[in-house]
Amino acid sequence: MKTKVILSVIVLVLVSAYMIAQDVPLNLQAKLMLKVLSMDRNFSRYGDPIKIGISSDKFLNELEACRGTLEVKGKEFVPEKMASLDDIAKYKVIYIGEEWAKSYTAASEKAVENKCLMFCETESGVMSGGGAISFKVAEEKPKIVVNLKNSRNQGTEFPAIFLKSTVVVGGLE
Repeated sequence: MKTKVILSVIVLVLVSAYMIAQDVPLNLQAKLMLKVLSMDRNFSRYGDPIKIGISSDKFLNELEACRGTLEVKGKEFVPEKMASLDDIAKYKVIYIGEEWAKSYTAASEKAVENKCLMFCETESGVMSGGGAISFKVAEEKPKIVVNLKNSRNQGTEFPAIFLKSTVVVGGLE
């Protein structure tokens, strides 16, 4: 009996550790991305339709699946695959996947230059790579991580009520 209890505790600890380390699923990231865009006070800069440059094939597929069923403030969005960092100049919204993680800083420099909002698949892209938005699981719930300084440098301004519901990092100087 004692062995079963100990094994049960070990299993619970392992399962809870897995839940804490779990990433936000890409389909949920896609929906959250569109919601975040709608919160930008400078929303008109995105154009119509909203062209979104994406480095990740998996995320591109998820965003494509949302087309036709979701809009952002009445505007359609068009996800497009980016082949290189030079493509960033074509967009006002980009999503940099994990496969481009080594390019976060270079991508963020181009994003600032072009006033382009940069979403990152990994939180490290927002914490130290120059990205503005990422997603994480905290307390078993998906959370939006906003680097306030980077988002402002990229031309985005969020209302305080939205920021209260996010994890804000990188305050203004």
